[in-house]
Amino acid sequence: MTPESGMSTSRFNPLAHPVCLSYPLRLASTAWAAHIPFGMFLIDVLRPRVVVELGTFSGVSYCAFCQAVAELKLDTRCWALDTWRGDRHAGTYGEEVLTDLRRHHDSLYQDFSELIQTTFDGGLDNFANGTIDLLHIDGHHTYESVKHDFDTWLPKLSERGVVLLHDINVRERDFGVWKLWAEIKDNYPHFEFPHEHGLGVLLIGGREPPGLAPLLHSSESEAAMIRQFFSQMGLRLRVRLEKDLETAAKKELASELNISRETIGALSTELTNRSNLLTAKEDQLAVKEAQLNNILSSRAWKWVTRYGRFKNWLRQSLRSN
Repeated sequence: MTPESGMSTSRFNPLAHPVCLSYPLRLASTAWAAHIPFGMFLIDVLRPRVVVELGTFSGVSYCAFCQAVAELKLDTRCWALDTWRGDRHAGTYGEEVLTDLRRHHDSLYQDFSELIQTTFDGGLDNFANGTIDLLHIDGHHTYESVKHDFDTWLPKLSERGVVLLHDINVRERDFGVWKLWAEIKDNYPHFEFPHEHGLGVLLIGGREPPGLAPLLHSSESEAAMIRQFFSQMGLRLRVRLEKDLETAAKKELASELNISRETIGALSTELTNRSNLLTAKEDQLAVKEAQLNNILSSRAWKWVTRYGRFKNWLRQSLRSN
């Protein structure tokens, strides 16, 4: 919303963009779940030729874009750039995240979409200046990093290009997207959502897509209504995701408990076997001791003992003579 905006030239009507009501085919661990309805709406109103996402992680936001492209049957090319190794904000992780994403993505979207495992700077030369219609920046979140990403990719935006900045409302753990947003938002027509860590929308190009008018030229009351609509639509997905994650965590815990019970059972069986073996050894030892006592108390053993004593006496006598 621009500071000087009054009433919008066209009112926001979500029924004109039913794709924003679609349930996402991919809903995994993410901080973006509640923005999925707006992401799908944005694909519809922009009808972008090129979509680029910087920072994809589990691919929830990116797959929402791709799902909207597929459902709307658009002639759009999509690229996701990420190292898929994590960082100090997202945490580090292994190849399993990208492997899981490819398993979902490739069967549905590989005809028009590509996952590129690279740094953001490493992917710059893959795109000509003035070609990207939608750029989503959601990588490393320090001020220096996000400003570098914004500045270096800015020339790639088309004359109707739009930039999305995630986490504009996070002010902890050295996040600095909020600071960049405060510096640049008044330089462009913009709109912002405070929910789900905050999402900023910037119209970079000079050619405004007609579908963005209800946002960019909304009054305060209209902007509040738009924010409320997408917040409520997103909340249902956030609740569902939290429930799914809780269910998965319970299943994992139950599996670990079953493994623990099996381990305890195996150890108990082994302990019983060892105890039985020890008892058998003790019984064998008792038999041997009884046999030895019988030998030592026998008449033959006594004669052997006397003979041994006599033999020792005789040997000593011979030596003394």
